[in-house]
Amino acid sequence: MSEPGYMLKKPCKNCPFSPLETRITFSCKERAEEISESAYRRGFPCHLSAVNHELPDGESTGFMFGGNTQHCAGAIMMFLRDGHECGWPGIYNDEDLAEKLEAHMDWSAPHYESEEDFITGAVR
Repeated sequence: MSEPGYMLKKPCKNCPFSPLETRITFSCKERAEEISESAYRRGFPCHLSAVNHELPDGESTGFMFGGNTQHCAGAIMMFLRDGHECGWPGIYNDEDLAEKLEAHMDWSAPHYESEEDFITGAVR
């Protein structure tokens, strides 16, 4: 796949969108829902390539997209499996991109099949 930002084929070992034991989890259902909604609306940067922005007082604003940031493969896989094959805001509602991503992903890699499964599984 040659689309910048969409080179990942499978979730990393800490991907919150993967059911692996090594995944990042959240303390409550509301936080998992917030993460899922944000990923749907704006995409979700893979933490391995994301930029951690800091405010002048040293407080972090969290992981954000930068020039070389990859989109989270686990989030993409979840949205594709959850019926968003025609695109969603996080990939600019781009049906052609969704089709390319469908063919690009390593579907044998562990991933959540639905947003509901993610929200249930992502809470400690």
